Formats: sequence, C-alpha cells, structure tokens
Amino acid sequence: MNDKFLQMLGLAQRAGVVISGTLACTAALKKGKGSLLVLAGDTEPKAAALYRQMAESKRIPFLTLFSQAALGNAIGKSRRALVVIADPNFARRLQELSLNIGGGPTCPKLESLS
Repeated sequence: MNDKFLQMLGLAQRAGVVISGTLACTAALKKGKGSLLVLAGDTEPKAAALYRQMAESKRIPFLTLFSQAALGNAIGKSRRALVVIADPNFARRLQELSLNIGGGPTCPKLESLS
C-alpha cells in the first residue's frame, strides 16, 4: 500500500499539483490554498505542530506519513518535511490510500473534501 500512496504522490507532482519546499508550503497554508497537507513523520515536533495548526485553521486536512527522504524521493526532489496537494481530486485519492497505511486517523474526515 505504501507504494501506491507514493506513486500517486509522484503522479500528482508530474501533474503539477504538488507544492513543496518549506516557504512555498507555508505561504500556501497561510492563504488556504491547498486541499491536503502531507507531513513527514520525522519532521521536528515544533515545526510539525505549527504546520498542523496552520492547516487546521484553514480547514485543510493533513496526514503524517513516511520520512522526509521518502516524501522527497516520491516527488523527485531532496528531503521534504511537508508537501501540499493543491488539487482536491488528488487530495481525496491520497486520503483514501492513506487509510490502509495509518494516515486516516490523523486527518479530518474525508467528507471535508466532498
């Protein structure tokens, strides 16, 4: 199942709907421009809490999955602590895939994207 999630994340990157990099993601979260936040599990706890708080304040669902290296590798870049998915369809599919690997309980209800 992990492979399917990471493959879908790579597909989203190729489709141009992944925002990556700390500054770009922070700006997107502050503006509420995002349908899903994916945080790496090994992100520094204070930073992760800040990103989660930003997402929650804009009602953007989030997942905490994988390592920074795995997220970066999936999108063909260096290590990434977080990525924001801009497209609601890709976000919905990634949330569905995450339910099989433990990401579901950490994010608001799937209905929020419907």
